[in-house]
Amino acid sequence: MKRLLLLGCASLALIAASAQARVTRIEITKQEPFAAGQTFGNVGPYEKVLGRFRGELDPKSPLNAAIVDLDKAPRNARGMVEYSADFYILKPVDVTKSNGALFYELANRGNKGFLPRFNYAAGSNDPTTAQHAGDGFLMRQGYTLLWNGWMNGLPAANNTLRIELPVAANSSGPIVETVWDELLFNETEAKQAGLTYKATSTDQAQAQLLVREHNSEEPIVIPTDKWEFVDAQTVRLLPAGTPFKIGAIYQFIYKAANPPVTGIGFAATRDIVSFARYATADDDGTPNPLTAGGRPALTRTLSQGNSQSGRYLRDFLYNGFNEDEAHRVVFDGSIPTVASGRTFLNYRFSQVGRINPAGHGFMFFPGSEFPFAYENQTDPFTGKSDGILVRCTASNTCPKVIHLNSGTEYWQAGQSLVTTDPLGQRDTTPPSNVRIWSMTSVAHQGVNPAMPKGVCAMPYNLTDYRPLLRSALVSLDRWVKDGKPAPASRYPRIADGTLVPSVKHNAAIPGFAAPARGPNEKPRMDYGPDFDKGIIGKALPVALKDQYRVLVPAIDADGNERAGLTLPDITVATGTAMGWSVRSEEGGGKGELCYLDGAKIPFAKTKAEREASKDPRPSLAERYRDNADYSERVKAAAMALERDGYLIAEDVKRIVDNAAKVTW
Repeated sequence: MKRLLLLGCASLALIAASAQARVTRIEITKQEPFAAGQTFGNVGPYEKVLGRFRGELDPKSPLNAAIVDLDKAPRNARGMVEYSADFYILKPVDVTKSNGALFYELANRGNKGFLPRFNYAAGSNDPTTAQHAGDGFLMRQGYTLLWNGWMNGLPAANNTLRIELPVAANSSGPIVETVWDELLFNETEAKQAGLTYKATSTDQAQAQLLVREHNSEEPIVIPTDKWEFVDAQTVRLLPAGTPFKIGAIYQFIYKAANPPVTGIGFAATRDIVSFARYATADDDGTPNPLTAGGRPALTRTLSQGNSQSGRYLRDFLYNGFNEDEAHRVVFDGSIPTVASGRTFLNYRFSQVGRINPAGHGFMFFPGSEFPFAYENQTDPFTGKSDGILVRCTASNTCPKVIHLNSGTEYWQAGQSLVTTDPLGQRDTTPPSNVRIWSMTSVAHQGVNPAMPKGVCAMPYNLTDYRPLLRSALVSLDRWVKDGKPAPASRYPRIADGTLVPSVKHNAAIPGFAAPARGPNEKPRMDYGPDFDKGIIGKALPVALKDQYRVLVPAIDADGNERAGLTLPDITVATGTAMGWSVRSEEGGGKGELCYLDGAKIPFAKTKAEREASKDPRPSLAERYRDNADYSERVKAAAMALERDGYLIAEDVKRIVDNAAKVTW
């Protein structure tokens, strides 16, 4: 692919030139105690350091060649392309007491999720209090935490991490192209819709609004007397005040100008992490806040991202950005979580926040094309060979990876293709530096539903997978630091019958809502002849007949997935848990997959209750003698995971304590 990073050994002259592209300046705007100076074990108190950094990129460097339109960005007097972004650090006050590891979170839409995710803490974009520290897990371990802005177009509110990017232009003037937005509303009161970009004109003749009820249907053109521009970046239905129909899939096609060079987001991550790890000061002499005695305090770097930011991590590796400008490793270890594809980031007129596919709507956006697997594979339709780790393998800069996915990714995002050949005919073998933990019967969002109440037809699946994340971090850090391999991969496989083309749940389960069809398909898309250059030449892309084969986990008699890394909540079941759900009639698109939510239908408590509801599944009272019996089974399941390295001791205790509270 023409836009991909050029590989090979660099000459000394090139190394010298590349060294000019870097973080040039950091501006610390605030430095204050975290959690009121609370002490965390032997590490002591933490502080937060936040501000902004400025960077510049050499558009001629092969290490930046993957960035779409970088050659069309304005340059400074040194011929460099400039950008700036926010950064936020939580670190031990005495950095010599840290464990030497930088733990970097790819901020999802500019938000910080580390502390709720790893510390069971209250969420905040400006963590300050003891509640934001939660159980202090990351601090007690001595990690230094770093976030930065990388995604353009975010609001300057709620301490969102932002990035300022240059705009690409042709030598003859602004770049103007036809783009599209997909609009899907899950609340009935949406009376206008914002567009990703400003339209070059509010003349309705230069735009088109389409609608359909389901992905499988042909869209209907909405007449121009039924909608209007509110301004260049907002549209509404007519008469004014008419709400967009809940669950309907709207597409708005229009002309936009001045695309930001969004692929710089990859370089911003690469360069701020490299600066934090290796630099002593910026060009003005401002010290790196993560140094001790004038020397870098960090010895290794780890990263994690959930959902969009997990897909970003895979894309970051795919495009070769784990090699910094001095040809050093950026991340030693990485934990992409609930993320099977890549991102719609490094394209002209990109829409970074999109996910493709999402079951109902959002089927045309890039970020879900071949390659899918970490190892090198051959596309059966094009003959091209590629893989997520091909570029870092060539430069010897690959991290160790623990990839965690939920059941949602199998149904919504083609997770099976990460571990099979593209036609879904045989299992493949991930590289030795990769572990894949498929979290059995859990949902993408974990304990936080994505959809408003009532949009999905079944109760939400609240299975908490955070204990597996915490264990993954401990295992990854040990793997990086001490060379002790992380616990083995656990995921469904074709060979043993646990990864299959389709499953059939028992429709007699009270409250069960069957999907209208199987998992999301993976067709090849025609985005136009210049797609390899990051340019989408179709007003609406076209799905080709060629399809990669998607498989899903097999299920047991209760409807729970049979294989993978199974938490005690699923091993010692209290209901049928699924990584998918379907939309309700009132939510629109009835029977279609319900975005990122999963479902759990509890077992009846007693035999009498089960018989009254005609539930075919044994009740809790028929499965377990009493709470003590249930708790002992949970304890045994948790301890087995701990022995195998998938749970840490304090989470075993948490799981067992929670089991003791279950009654029926």
